[in-house]
Formats: sequence, structure tokens, C-alpha cells
Amino acid sequence: MSIAEIFESGERTQDKGHVKNLVLLAKSDGTIAEEELLLIHRIGKRIGLTYSQIGSIIDNPDQISVIPPVSKEERLEHMVDMVRLIHADGIVEEKELRMISKFAIQIGFTSNEDAHLGEILELLDKGKTKDEILTHFK
Repeated sequence: MSIAEIFESGERTQDKGHVKNLVLLAKSDGTIAEEELLLIHRIGKRIGLTYSQIGSIIDNPDQISVIPPVSKEERLEHMVDMVRLIHADGIVEEKELRMISKFAIQIGFTSNEDAHLGEILELLDKGKTKDEILTHFK
């Protein structure tokens, strides 16, 4: 562990945990599809991680802790990202749904309904963007 990692902010650790969950979801069906990998990198860059940090998480997700978001808005953003990821390759598998249900609880939701899992999937099927989905729940 480097000195930088020791003094890393809680927010940065939380961001890495979010990317870890995305990686584990992508790997849940045995392989990371190219669409999933691109989305992981896009999300990681959006939240301020470097290409190297994202690659390290992809290679060693078990080295990262998950710190749940504090606000409901952040939890919903994480949930939308996770649902977008399992939806990215066009095939939503039962394994992915079981895992995302566990992650929903891990990040602070009480159930799939509380996390709006079904609604988010429906909105993605209708071609809605992340921003449109988040606005839908405000």
C-alpha cells in the first residue's frame, strides 16, 4: 500500500468501491463484454479515477473495500450505473440480477423495490439516459 492510498479520502475510496461493484457485476456471467468494459472506464473517469486506477480495480477487485454512499441520491446514482452495466451487453442474466440485488442492500437500499431495480430496467429498455432516469425519481 502506497502513502497516497493510506491518506486517500473517503470519497475516493467510495468511488473505487463503486467501480469494484461494477467490475464484479460485469464478471458475474464469466466474462467482461467490451460494452461493459467501456462503460466501467467511462464511469470511472467521470468520477475522477485514472485509467491506471480503473485497470487496477479490474485486475484486483478484491483489494477494494465498498463504502456505501451516504445520500439517497448517491445510492440511486450508483444503482443506475449498476443497472446500466448489466444492461450494456443487451442480456440481463439471472446471476446479474441476484448480484445486483445484493449490491443494492450493500449500498443502503432495503429491497429491489426500494432501489427501483425494475423501474430502472424498464426506463433503460425505453432508451432513457442516466440523467433522464435520475430526474424520473426526483
